[in-house]
Amino acid sequence: MGLGVVAGFALNQLEIYFHSRSKRMSLSVAFVLLTVGLSMVTFNIGPIHCGFSLLLVCMMTGTVFCNICPTSDELMDRLDRWVSPVNILFFVLSGAELDLNILSDPLVLLIGVVYIAFRSLGKISGAFVSGRATHCSHNIQKYLGITLLPQAGVALGMAAEAAELSDGHMVRNVVLFSVLVYELAGPTLTKLALTAAGEIIPEGRTNARMANKPEFPVSLD
Repeated sequence: MGLGVVAGFALNQLEIYFHSRSKRMSLSVAFVLLTVGLSMVTFNIGPIHCGFSLLLVCMMTGTVFCNICPTSDELMDRLDRWVSPVNILFFVLSGAELDLNILSDPLVLLIGVVYIAFRSLGKISGAFVSGRATHCSHNIQKYLGITLLPQAGVALGMAAEAAELSDGHMVRNVVLFSVLVYELAGPTLTKLALTAAGEIIPEGRTNARMANKPEFPVSLD
């Protein structure tokens, strides 16, 4: 996390010297690749073997950069336009590692079901208790937990990290199985929760946050 903080501040300082949008984007991509390379470095301090978590380093870099750089919103908007193919490739490669045969073991399947059930319970109850403690609106208390159910990127990254452990194969497959379940049901539940809370407008709109307006004045005569 410390390396991520340093990288985030360094990227912000470098962005100051560039005014072209394309150069800023190129710098950001190059810096992310550099950060990934640095996070893979390992070294020894006496008898202790030290290394970095690729996932935490990149997450911390983005957190620091987006909170201190005044042009981060514009930069992220430009990156979002071409990052979708990369995300698709990431999810396909991650999903290809799901070994469904391991779920034939009743114990592993039970672990997956218990994990899914307790994660859902924790999300919903945690959001409700926190919302109530902070005096949030009734809609937030009731529906926020449901919108937190989808699970994808970070979980897949952690599953890849866990795969290097002694029992990592089972952990990875349980997480991948849960991601499959959550991504099949999660988006639909999130849409229903947001609609019930009045945050988005039901089908028939052209914009999720704005009501449809006729292009020409409509007369009831």
